[in-house]
Amino acid sequence: MRLIIFTILLLFLSGCSSEPEIAPNENAVIYEPESVSEKPKDLISEADDTQTAPVAETVSFSWEKDSGSRIVDGSVPFIHKLSGGKSRLYYCKDNGILSAVSSDGLTFAKEQGIRISQGTGFESHVCDPTIVDLPGGKIRMYYKGADTMMGGPGNSIHKIYSAVSSDGLTFQKEGLRIDSETSGDSGWASVPDAITLSDGRVRLYYVTAGNMQHGIGSAISSDGLNFVKEPGIRVDNLVDPALIMIGDKYLLFAASIDERFARVPKGIYYLESSDGLNFGEPIAVFQTDNVYDPSVLKIDDSTIRVFYGKVMPPQLPAVESHTGKIIE
Repeated sequence: MRLIIFTILLLFLSGCSSEPEIAPNENAVIYEPESVSEKPKDLISEADDTQTAPVAETVSFSWEKDSGSRIVDGSVPFIHKLSGGKSRLYYCKDNGILSAVSSDGLTFAKEQGIRISQGTGFESHVCDPTIVDLPGGKIRMYYKGADTMMGGPGNSIHKIYSAVSSDGLTFQKEGLRIDSETSGDSGWASVPDAITLSDGRVRLYYVTAGNMQHGIGSAISSDGLNFVKEPGIRVDNLVDPALIMIGDKYLLFAASIDERFARVPKGIYYLESSDGLNFGEPIAVFQTDNVYDPSVLKIDDSTIRVFYGKVMPPQLPAVESHTGKIIE
């Protein structure tokens, strides 16, 4: 009996020596440490090998308006770099595509003749040229054909055609490249800009009205003739694409022309991409009314010139330009 009583006493004393459980107090206020944007370096554990992805640097420019106009009595430019430092400016006038040539990229002399003339049907009105170089010295022009120039999507049908040339002056039409009535663009595939990718494929960026969208879509081709529309939209709310590569980045220049859609004021902008499909936020080249259809000439590794259409009083079209230098 004494042994039993002694054992019970030992168990009671050992229970009293353990840490007591604290019942939660529902009215207690718990203070948590404020969050901080970064860990102090001296508090980062050596075992913490988490790395933050580097932030891609934005290509920044210092822009200056070039004095005067590049072309008067014509608009909707596309600039094509030639050998020997010259460049040829294709532009639209009287429902046809004309050209002018320059040795300095600022003063242009108009060339005789018509590069692409209007036809019938959906080529009753032709405009918006863009060019890619082909093997053997030939070039291919993509351009917009429309049944009427009056009104936007729903009132006019725009399609994309192509033509080929060995001298940049005389073109042979090749036919329809993107039929906007069957391509998912709701009858509106317009203002193309073409770029040859590193693997030889051609990507066409163009203004689309597909899926009730207002913006820039794209299509891809392995032979430059048969195009497949790429899913999604490249840029919404902006129009009139123009592409250029700066290093390994795609820079897409575009216009904000309609405040009903645009998230930014009217003007010319550029957006960056690492893959040519997903673009960042628009960065202004300049903001003003009545400008459209940019085209870009790479002068050297640090200088580009952006040509664009502008309506001059009293409602006369012209081609003007801004020159940008990369800010290191």
